[in-house]
Amino acid sequence: MNLKRLALLVLLGVLVGVTIFWVPGRFADSSSGTDGGGAVGAASSGSSSPGAEATSGSGSSGSSGSSGSSGSGQKSESDPEPATEALPKAASTPTEAGLPGLSEKPRARTTALISEPLPKQAVRKGGLVAGYPTALAPPARTAVDVSSVSPTEGVLQVALTASCRRPCDVLRHFRTGLAQHGFKEVTTTSVENAPAMSMHRGDESVSVTITDTGRRAVDFTLYSVLRTRT
Repeated sequence: MNLKRLALLVLLGVLVGVTIFWVPGRFADSSSGTDGGGAVGAASSGSSSPGAEATSGSGSSGSSGSSGSSGSGQKSESDPEPATEALPKAASTPTEAGLPGLSEKPRARTTALISEPLPKQAVRKGGLVAGYPTALAPPARTAVDVSSVSPTEGVLQVALTASCRRPCDVLRHFRTGLAQHGFKEVTTTSVENAPAMSMHRGDESVSVTITDTGRRAVDFTLYSVLRTRT
């Protein structure tokens, strides 16, 4: 064998060895590169997916916002208008006379119970004397024993002795009637602790005393001083 043939065989062997060792590594590198590229692609696709999700999310949010706005618009159109609370109106406003709905307390009449010309002095048995003041009329079912009037310069003295058949409340009768004319009751004393009452209005006075309380009647006396000017 000559040297040229030997050199060719050695070169051919080197080439075969290089090919055996280099080509599998190349395949491995290319496969790993492919896998890496796939991983990188997956990573890139994964990294790009948030943007896509963000884009899709923004789009969906925009669509949802538009749908929400459209839905709210539809709701506002379909729903009735919100009811407003109406406060009750006052029937009337308070005045100086008092609260609404409450009647003002009636005022007592302070006009004079007698007037000029005054009646002449007189006494009557068994009834009311002429000129006897109407405001001092006795209760119903009363039998008058004696009544009298005595005038002096704008003043009239009135006296009465009578008996009221039961049931009757003599003191209450005169209290109620005189209070309507502005008379006010004052503390009084009577003989032998007999029931009595005394009412005054300025210089005017009316006194009533129970003298006897029988089974069928109540005896009483009245004495009064009235004026033509209150």
